[in-house]
Amino acid sequence: MGAPARTSKWLNINHLNHHLNVWDGGGTTTVLMLHGFLDLGASWSFTVDALPKNDWHVVAPDWRGHGDSEWIGRGGYYHFTDYVRDVHQIAQAVRRDRLIVVAHSMGAMAAIHWLGAFPAFVDGAVLVEAVGPLPLTPDDYPDRLRQWLQETAPFIPASYQRPMTNYEHVERRLSRRFPRLSPTVIAQIARFSTHKKSDGSIHWKYDPLHRTTSPMPALPSITSAYLRKISCPTLWVGGQESPFIRPDLFLWLKEVTHMQQVILPDAGHLVHTEAAHKLAGELIDFIAGL
Repeated sequence: MGAPARTSKWLNINHLNHHLNVWDGGGTTTVLMLHGFLDLGASWSFTVDALPKNDWHVVAPDWRGHGDSEWIGRGGYYHFTDYVRDVHQIAQAVRRDRLIVVAHSMGAMAAIHWLGAFPAFVDGAVLVEAVGPLPLTPDDYPDRLRQWLQETAPFIPASYQRPMTNYEHVERRLSRRFPRLSPTVIAQIARFSTHKKSDGSIHWKYDPLHRTTSPMPALPSITSAYLRKISCPTLWVGGQESPFIRPDLFLWLKEVTHMQQVILPDAGHLVHTEAAHKLAGELIDFIAGL
């Protein structure tokens, strides 16, 4: 395969330093890859490495509080609209002549909100395992707010951290959580998704504050309103073995006017790692057809 080497770039967005993984083929098409919850931009390496030789300018940022991007300051929180505000500015800073968004899971939901607000800014979107909003009603919000306050007022980081002793320990945890991934892929993820502290313990790179309950997720009706505003050509890609595949998901996806749908066999929720070569082929075909 012909992917260029991965490099790092930094952008200060909303007073936080954001780390960007960049594969720059020198061309004028920017492919902005947005990772999911508790993941990081380097996870797109498997898909990028599976692409045939091309001149794309691929950028995969680490969301705030994920990967090597800066964590929010004391007293702050990771509200969903913060991600949307970040990607709006990152996209403007990195885009060249043409911008394609490829987004997974939580990243796809952030992309949907952004594309609903700025439908003309993007030339095409690939939503990987965009699995729809939480099935909430207004009556659920008092309970969620109470739980959030119990978890964060005050927030005790140690309650959400389970340090690991070595990389074998990391790999065992990842293998239990993602049994479809090969030992080789597990070993790679174990190293780029963790950092070692001075006492020798190994920790995930994300801020443990992410593990608390979000107090104000978007209601299904609100998310559908954003989805209906998307006007660019759109491809939805899911994994056949994903636990999120369900009939109401496809009813929700019908809100998009111009959307193709593909389900990849032998893949679960982590399509970008479990079926990287197949997803790479879908990206090539979709972008070539724009």
